[in-house]
Amino acid sequence: MGLLDRMRAALGGGAKRKGTGLELSRWASAPPRREVPALLAAYAEMPWLGTIVDTVGDAFADVTWRAFVRQDPTTRKALVDVSLRRACGDVRRERLKSLVDGAGAVELPDHPLLRLLADPNDYMTGRDFAKLFCLHYDLVGEFFAVVEEVAGVPVGLWPVPPDCVLALPDLSKPKSERTYTVTAGGRMFSLPAASVVYVKRLNPADPLGRGIGIAYALGDEVDTDEHAARFTKNAFFNNMLPGAVIAIEGFNEGQAGPARAFKESLAREYGGPANAGRVMITSGRTTFARLDTPFRDMQLVELRRFLMDFVRMVYRVPPEIVGDVTSSNKATSYAAREHLAEQATKPRAEVFLAAMQKHLAPRFNDDVLLSYDSPVPADREHRLRVMGTLPSAFTFDEWRTEAGFKPHPERHGFAELLPGQKPNEPGQTPTPAEGSSAEANAEAEKGT
Repeated sequence: MGLLDRMRAALGGGAKRKGTGLELSRWASAPPRREVPALLAAYAEMPWLGTIVDTVGDAFADVTWRAFVRQDPTTRKALVDVSLRRACGDVRRERLKSLVDGAGAVELPDHPLLRLLADPNDYMTGRDFAKLFCLHYDLVGEFFAVVEEVAGVPVGLWPVPPDCVLALPDLSKPKSERTYTVTAGGRMFSLPAASVVYVKRLNPADPLGRGIGIAYALGDEVDTDEHAARFTKNAFFNNMLPGAVIAIEGFNEGQAGPARAFKESLAREYGGPANAGRVMITSGRTTFARLDTPFRDMQLVELRRFLMDFVRMVYRVPPEIVGDVTSSNKATSYAAREHLAEQATKPRAEVFLAAMQKHLAPRFNDDVLLSYDSPVPADREHRLRVMGTLPSAFTFDEWRTEAGFKPHPERHGFAELLPGQKPNEPGQTPTPAEGSSAEANAEAEKGT
């Protein structure tokens, strides 16, 4: 038996992988990081972080999923195509399209896996489930979903907050004995590893341990922005540090009455936003010392703008997507949608697809191949330039469709003969129907 045969026997036969002995005990008891609850709470408490994560999550939830099965074109027998299963993005879509055209694959629009993704449980829609995956993945770097099965077939997906998963499976144990430790409602559960779909953003320092989200690395930036907002609020509401100290000559600790009366007059005449900036004129010798720093000197506006842009760039979201049109035009606005799809939506779709293909697809026993429509919007400007370069290469229906109109019932085919095309060949404008307005126009043209 050759090396290739031995590898095939090991991978495709009954032999099970047993590990290498590197499954350290610290991986068995990996608890959630103490920052996880704070990161989940930051979504509701920090508007800019929530906006960016929401934007990416909404774009990911718009992805349309499809299911295919590979088959022999002649016998229609199902085939296993590992290379197609491993292919990514545009390569997978192009290969599937070619196979479907050649009867080498068939699309399954009503496959149970698609139903499961569209209706994961009784309390969430498929869109909610997809967006929640993105929120957990971006904030914490982990997503957990418990698979509900009936007769061995998945019928439900129930998401679990990452901070509720207290321990990952012990990788030193046999696969059938590995469990997740989960807490919910004040109770602790042990769930079989086979019943949990676990997707994570790998931590290079601990690849078999807990995941790590993008928001974890942005902790200092989002905290600084939040503290700047609260500092500004406190400056108008109640600041522990007084803005100025006034010392009046002749006042001492034994004269509490005049000092209190002076303070009350200040609060009465100069307190509140409406009296900000009023000038006080008083008699006697006074000493004034300013303690606060003006907002202009602190450059809080510039600081917050920088932090917002930094968070946005880390998530690869163009400024136009979140309403920043300071230096935008029509071209950059259209390009922003493509950039968001290429840099943010597609990578997350590939992560989600790989997890569903690995953990859920094998449970349906039909070698289903999951795919999705490209989220990148069509470049209409490029398409119009191509169509305008050689208009005769496109039919009336194609031009009307591009303009957003329905095909015309009396005008089909090409507007004029293509180079080398002869009359009566397919594609020529057909003879007008008898009694139609097109026939009347043709007769009028002949008369002239």
